[in-house]
Amino acid sequence: MRSLYAIIGHPVGHSLSPRFQQAALDNAGIDAAYLPFDIPPEDLSRGVEALRTLKASGFNVTIPHKEAILPLLDDLSPTAREIGAVNTVIARDGRLTGENTDGPGFLGAMERFLAANGLSTPSSVVIFGAGGSAKAVLWALPKLGAERILIVNRTKKRGEDLLGLLPTGKIRVQAAALDDPEWRTELPRASPSLFVNTLSLSAYTGSAHPFPPLAEMLLDGAILYDLSYASHRPGSALLAGRTPFLEAGAPFRLPCQNGLGMLLLQGALSFELWTGQGAPVEAMESALKEGTRQKEFWKTL
Repeated sequence: MRSLYAIIGHPVGHSLSPRFQQAALDNAGIDAAYLPFDIPPEDLSRGVEALRTLKASGFNVTIPHKEAILPLLDDLSPTAREIGAVNTVIARDGRLTGENTDGPGFLGAMERFLAANGLSTPSSVVIFGAGGSAKAVLWALPKLGAERILIVNRTKKRGEDLLGLLPTGKIRVQAAALDDPEWRTELPRASPSLFVNTLSLSAYTGSAHPFPPLAEMLLDGAILYDLSYASHRPGSALLAGRTPFLEAGAPFRLPCQNGLGMLLLQGALSFELWTGQGAPVEAMESALKEGTRQKEFWKTL
C-alpha cells in the first residue's frame, strides 16, 4: 500500500516541500506520495484527525500551525518541547509525535552560509517576528555564539513571551514592538550583526510597516538572512532569490541569503525521521534548484 506524507498550513500552495520531498521519496525507492493540505486554523483539529484516519506516515507543519498543533499530538520530542513549536510529525503505532527540525535546519544553514562567505559569527542578532519560526531561531542562536538578541514584533508582549527560551544570564535579550520608535535605539552597534526575518509575506499586509526600515538600521558588516524564500510579486518567480526583506538591503550590498538552505536541511532531517534512511540530499537540492531556478543556497545572493 502506498504511503502518505504531507504538509499542512494555510496557505500552503506556495510550498516547495512537495517538490523536493517527493523527489527524495522517489530517489530512495519508497512507494509514497507527499501532498499539500491547506487547513485553516479553525479546522486544524479536524485536519489532524483526518491525517490519522488516512494513516499518514508523517507530515510537515508550516505557518500558522507550528504552535497550535502541540496539544493535538500524543508526544513531543525533547527538541520540540524545548522550542515550543513543531514542524515535523512522525506517525508510529497509531501515535503522533511532534518534532522540530527547523532549529537544527537553521543552525546548519547559518553555519554553511557563514563559512561559504568567509563571515565571522555575529554576536548581535535582531529577529523580526515572534512565532514558531522565531522560536526555532532562538533555539539555534546560542549554539552559534550569539551574545545579544533583540526580538522585534508587532506586539512587545508576544516577543517577551519568548525570552524564557534562552539560557538565563548567558545572553542579553530584549523585546520591542515594531511601531515603537524607541526600539531602534537598542539596535546592535557591534559588527558583524545578523538581521533575521521570520515573518511571512502576509505578516504586514495592509500595515503601515510593509517591512522593517532597514535603511535606518544597517551598519557596515551587517548580515541579512530571511527564512522566507518567496517573491513579493504574486505569481512571479523568485527575483534572483531576493525576498522583499532582502531587496530592502540590496542597495547596501550586504551579505544576504534566503531560507532555501534552511528549507533543504530541515526537510532532509524530516525525511530521515520518517523513513529511518539517510536523506538523498543531492536529489532534494536538485529538485529545489529546478523549482526555483536559484543555483546557490549558501553563498550570498
